[in-house]
Amino acid sequence: MRKLLTFLIFLLPSAIFAEVVNIDIHQLKSMLKEDVVVIDVRTPGEWKSTGIVEGSIPIMFFDEKRKPLTKEWMQQASEHISPNKKLILICRTGNRSGAVGNYLVKQHGYQNVYNVKGGIVTWKKAGYTTVSP
Repeated sequence: MRKLLTFLIFLLPSAIFAEVVNIDIHQLKSMLKEDVVVIDVRTPGEWKSTGIVEGSIPIMFFDEKRKPLTKEWMQQASEHISPNKKLILICRTGNRSGAVGNYLVKQHGYQNVYNVKGGIVTWKKAGYTTVSP
């Protein structure tokens, strides 16, 4: 029983205080070499307009009217993500992907969630390439 209590004392703070980590595009570029999942949460029209980061998975979280599609998104994303695996989220500027990250951390207990601040806009401004979705 004592070992269990000790374990919980060390485990619970990390679960309670987990938060989304903001990264810049250069950190994203570096992290793409690791075992990470990158999900682009924008709309299909946005993906077609700018392309996506190579290797990222396009799964729309908010529809064109900004309505969250949480159930549908989780069904699609669950094929690629798990609560303990590194997950990087990207959108146009980092606002929507930050919201999705907070949703995953607070509602589903995800621990390793990263948000690309500046999003695809900053990625493209830096001269990094994209591919068709």
